[in-house]
Amino acid sequence: MNINIRKMNQNIRSGIQLEENIPQLLNRLADDYHTMAMVRLALNYFTLYEAYCDDEYSWSKDIQDIVIRLNKLIESNILTRTSGHNREGAIREVDTLRKEIMKRMDLLTAYTDVFETYEYVLNRVEYRFRDNLLPVEGEEFARDILRYIFDSEDNVIINDKIREIIGQLPIRITRQKYFDLLNQSMQTYLGADQSSFDSYLYMLRTSTMLYEGEGMDTCYPALWEKKEFLSRLKYQDISKEQYDQAILAIQSATISLETESTVYLSLAELVNDIYVILLCAPYIGFSGIDMEDSGSVALSIIQDINPIYLLMEKQELSKEFVDKFTDLEGVQEALSMEFNILEEALYVVQHQHCAITKSLMLEHLLQVLLRSQKLMSESLFIDLDEMPSEEKVNEAMISAASSQMEEALSAFFASHDKMINRAVMANTLRIMPVFFDNHKEVMEYVRYSVERCSDAYEKSACYEIINEIINE
Repeated sequence: MNINIRKMNQNIRSGIQLEENIPQLLNRLADDYHTMAMVRLALNYFTLYEAYCDDEYSWSKDIQDIVIRLNKLIESNILTRTSGHNREGAIREVDTLRKEIMKRMDLLTAYTDVFETYEYVLNRVEYRFRDNLLPVEGEEFARDILRYIFDSEDNVIINDKIREIIGQLPIRITRQKYFDLLNQSMQTYLGADQSSFDSYLYMLRTSTMLYEGEGMDTCYPALWEKKEFLSRLKYQDISKEQYDQAILAIQSATISLETESTVYLSLAELVNDIYVILLCAPYIGFSGIDMEDSGSVALSIIQDINPIYLLMEKQELSKEFVDKFTDLEGVQEALSMEFNILEEALYVVQHQHCAITKSLMLEHLLQVLLRSQKLMSESLFIDLDEMPSEEKVNEAMISAASSQMEEALSAFFASHDKMINRAVMANTLRIMPVFFDNHKEVMEYVRYSVERCSDAYEKSACYEIINEIINE
């Protein structure tokens, strides 16, 4: 670790020689972000190309169209010197691509929750079509579950197990009790940032099948057709033929969702890398630090892949090509350690020294780096334009959200099969904060769920599923 980085960070935090240290900080971060993005692009580009060679036949046309656009962007703006005007156009195109990918992932997430809900129901009717039921002794089953939950002293592990098991136990609580738990879960966000509360409400809407993103039917007509088929079934009276058709629909949807989601996640990583490279390109080379080696190796890897990928050809790359990755080992780790220090100073500059930054005519560079920081974060789909809100969650917000959720779910429950409603309840209970205060309440809930389930088929299914979890 360069000692100058620590000294620069300390000086900025202490307000020492800011006219000298702020430009050094911003120039260093521009170089570091650019190098990190180049290295990540090389790795992610190769990974995507390998996936293309192996699985391209299963990719949708929309995915292949995005890949073509990205290949052209890389050729025209990273492998070729480009003017400021062209770079601005490329940044706009990358931003548009990123939003398209985010929209697709939003739809895929919603579909995943939908099909998981129907799978939950089908798992619980499966035993109607088996020759033999599993013998379930309620009290012993409950004891096995409790032993599994409390075999650790780590509260985090215990709470994870509680949520996991609750999501599989028979749901026998009343509708009002469910709404009370829903409201109680929202109360845990009192005083929290509004963004975290909004994220929780989004998770609730998708897990309850209340959320329908724009384009679910037009972007994925095959998945929509399967969803509509599953929604029309009467699960209390489902026939063996209908059950078999439903299982096939779930299996087909799952394969499609896994394929699409995996590729779109890879595309999101690629787009974020390209975005950072384009943003930082005008500002690199002023820090006085030699980053040439890592950047050159990464560029060489990208240059090797791009021409054959542009032609959509599938080739086995040479050993000499693969050996280049050895030169990139440890680069990301070293840069990440630098970011831990430099981004502390960046935060101070952003919140305390905007006037000085403006006087130094570095305001635009600061905004570029703040955007790059978001793009390099672990949150692949972070909203780049969202302004941080100082507003905290209050009782009025919780009350309004709780009332809206209860009203929407009441309408949903009134129009859906009882087994679907129970699946929705289970799906949301497993994402709520744990609502038990002590071991006794957990034991009472488990025993109540097992004992109140009079459906032998459902109880056998729950027994098998939970035993698989316990014995993993």
